[in-house]
Amino acid sequence: MRKKITVKDLQNFKGKKKLVCILVKNEEEALAADKVGFEMLATGIAGEYKNDDDHPNFSQLVKMREAAPTAFMHCGAPDSLIPTLDEAKKFSFKILEHGFDMLYCNTRYDLINNLYKEGIPCLGHVGLVPPKRTWTGGFVAVGKTSSEAMMIYDQCLKIEEAGGVAIEMECVPYKIAEAISKKVKPTVMSMGSGPGCDVEYVFGCDILGTTKGRIPRHAKKYRDFQQEFARLQIERENAFKEFYDDVHSGIFPEKKNIVEIEENELDIFLNNLEKRN
Repeated sequence: MRKKITVKDLQNFKGKKKLVCILVKNEEEALAADKVGFEMLATGIAGEYKNDDDHPNFSQLVKMREAAPTAFMHCGAPDSLIPTLDEAKKFSFKILEHGFDMLYCNTRYDLINNLYKEGIPCLGHVGLVPPKRTWTGGFVAVGKTSSEAMMIYDQCLKIEEAGGVAIEMECVPYKIAEAISKKVKPTVMSMGSGPGCDVEYVFGCDILGTTKGRIPRHAKKYRDFQQEFARLQIERENAFKEFYDDVHSGIFPEKKNIVEIEENELDIFLNNLEKRN
């Protein structure tokens, strides 16, 4: 069994070893990722009010963690689930007890700092932050001007000063991302920010082609599971129809599908049955 990766390992790997992370949404994906040997895995839990991205519930999260026991695995919780420090602490201790290694904290520097004081590893987020995208113009790259790039660097420093273990850097020009990654202590995870960061990070649903809508530019589809699911649905319908038709035609059940009884026992039963009112 592989050694479980720790925060200390991440710190030791920085600048020395490139890591790979994918976000998984179910136990099957976690099992596959574990077999491949991903150093890091990500997942997220369904929100309080919506779940547009088909994230798992908590019991499913636990099964996913158990399916990939050695990867450094973080859990993303929407702000609606951890709106206050006390609720964030409660949720964090809960996931740590189930073997998770880090909590995704978005851009909440105070939260990162307070959880750091409790010994809870936290992940911050800079660049394109989808829940905060209204402040940067929607689903667009961030950091394409020198002032925006410096803003991203300052945000990374805030995460570092707050005690953040890692930083997700999304859709930032790759030369900016590489330069910042070399300047800050936390592990920098590149999502669409080029190869110069410490970790390459994509969503498993993009790799498998199960993403709803358009697959992001920064991802790559290696399989088309949607097409496979459509094929399987046709096969499902065909199988059901064949069973339905077999029943009506008398083909099913066959002899192998039924239970026999000895003839003498059958005769005794039938005779006794006739005597009943």
